[in-house]
Amino acid sequence: MKPCVVAVWMSVCLLSGQQVESFDAVWGTIAAKHWNPKQLEALPGGGSWESLRPEYRKRVEEALGQAEVRTILREMIGKIGKSHYAIAGFEVKASKALRSGGGTSPGFRVGLVEGKVVVTGVGGLVTDVKLGWEVVAVEGVALRPAVLEIQKQAGETMQAGLRMHQMLQNQIGGYAGETLTYEFLVDGKVAKSVSLKLPQGDGSAGFGFVQGMSVGREFALLGAGKDVGYFRLDMFLDLVRVLPQFEKAIQSCVKCRGFVIDLRGNPGGVAVMANAMAGWFVKESGVKLGTMYQRGVDLKFIVIPRLNGFGGPLAILVDGASASTSEILAGGMQDLKRARIFGSRTAGAALPSVIESLPNGDLFQFAVANYVSESGAELEGHGVKPDVEIAHSIAALRAGKDRALGAALDWIYANPSHTAQR
Repeated sequence: MKPCVVAVWMSVCLLSGQQVESFDAVWGTIAAKHWNPKQLEALPGGGSWESLRPEYRKRVEEALGQAEVRTILREMIGKIGKSHYAIAGFEVKASKALRSGGGTSPGFRVGLVEGKVVVTGVGGLVTDVKLGWEVVAVEGVALRPAVLEIQKQAGETMQAGLRMHQMLQNQIGGYAGETLTYEFLVDGKVAKSVSLKLPQGDGSAGFGFVQGMSVGREFALLGAGKDVGYFRLDMFLDLVRVLPQFEKAIQSCVKCRGFVIDLRGNPGGVAVMANAMAGWFVKESGVKLGTMYQRGVDLKFIVIPRLNGFGGPLAILVDGASASTSEILAGGMQDLKRARIFGSRTAGAALPSVIESLPNGDLFQFAVANYVSESGAELEGHGVKPDVEIAHSIAALRAGKDRALGAALDWIYANPSHTAQR
């Protein structure tokens, strides 16, 4: 055998070996670390985790490349029927309908409202974009085909709203410092083109293998008397910066009539941040947001009351893209009857998870525990049901109104006896 042929053969064998090792790592990790082995004995679609191994291992051995291996592994872990199981690699999107996008927000947020991609939130630094405008294209790429592609990928699962939100933000996002041109329809008919330079974030947040992100957050005083605190958080990350800022927001509300935490579009992050934030609104010692059940270990989400906490009405805003830690905070505070929840049912993706690197270089996310709220409700697959279910409407947004936020403010002002108690 010629040297070059030998070298190619050895390279192929090495790559094939890495794929099989990656399969063994995925299958073995789930078998060893799933919080409830009995659930692996009877999968939702039939069969057991053990019975899947021979078939899927053989398919990986016969796979023609790493992309095919990803597809096989994703199919296998999908049999578990739970959130927070994923295989991530550096793939080129197959569909031309989707922009490559980027992780930096342009300063406004969008959502699929009544079948259209509509601006649902605008940051203070963006003055050329308004609520209710429909985004029809980014950098000349029409969004309608992307929406259809995203809907196809997301399917009809409960987490479809979460998937749609994340991919839509990617479609309108880019990289810090670059200028993107957006095409809008104003009032559904007047075309308007706006070019925006994407802001430079601190890029300090990260979790495991995911690093370099900027966490969007905002504090404001709202209401007719500017006497209701409002804190929006895009992700539960960067706790070194976010938690002191949240504390400062609470301290700015000594005389506030109420407080609103906006977790819409927040996919979660570091779970202990929920405990820390809850502590500013709870007086009693020994209460908890819920319990995390791992194999052989139970972790209770104990809330430690903070000095000079806020005793007034607390509203939490959620939607179908609020997941994981967002659900822990919203569901836990709802169970404690310390907060009233406004918006849409959450994603029902509340499993704590970790991310590890596979031998072939891909990343593997897997759940390590189940979360049950204080009332005994399992949030995975069920989500948090708001006390007041109310979603965006195009007509309201065009009028500059956020219906869920408005309902929360109305509730706070309708409770004059519930003033801040220090």
